Amino acid sequence: MNGREHASSGSAHSERGLERLVFFSDAVVAIAITLIALPLVDSARDVRDSGASKFLADNTYALTAAGISFVIISAFWRDHHRLFERATGYTPLLIRVNMLWLLAMVAIPVTTVLDVYTRRNDRLAIGIYIGVIVFAMVIARVEELLLYRSGLLTNRADLTPADLASHRITVAAAVLALVIAVALPHVGMWSLLILVVTGPLPGAARRRWGTRGTEAS
Repeated sequence: MNGREHASSGSAHSERGLERLVFFSDAVVAIAITLIALPLVDSARDVRDSGASKFLADNTYALTAAGISFVIISAFWRDHHRLFERATGYTPLLIRVNMLWLLAMVAIPVTTVLDVYTRRNDRLAIGIYIGVIVFAMVIARVEELLLYRSGLLTNRADLTPADLASHRITVAAAVLALVIAVALPHVGMWSLLILVVTGPLPGAARRRWGTRGTEAS
């Protein structure tokens, strides 16, 4: 029995359980992305005494960090959404792995605050922050691999090992950002701009490997 037949044989349970898994994940991400702004809300309460200009001046780094974290969590959610849009079911192992992904989402607001409110150029703080991002990326790829191997992706027939391997480029870029941030702590989370620069590379790699596969056949 292949993965699709397995999914359809328990479709009622799988569809209901998959919906609950996705809804729960969305709720956790929504809470995590809200938590990013809470420290700034506390700081904004002093605007009455100091004025908005002083608030912006005193919290420039915090506002930047919150913005970056918002973009990062949003990107993770979009990737998670696209993956589970293609899912036709789930496995008990996938649930456990997804909980690790949610752990990373909840940790991002915590590590953002840690990076903002520790002294600047703190290697450990920025290392933990970007380390959590790398961890979340790896877990997301593990989830995709689990769904692929279980035959629980609607486009499984169209995916190739090259498609799955291309995501390693993004993970490698995040690891490079982590190394740079730890080696040069004054760069801080700006090292994550590497992910923006290398963003088109996975797609280019898939097209390149696909061309090679076509030529070989």
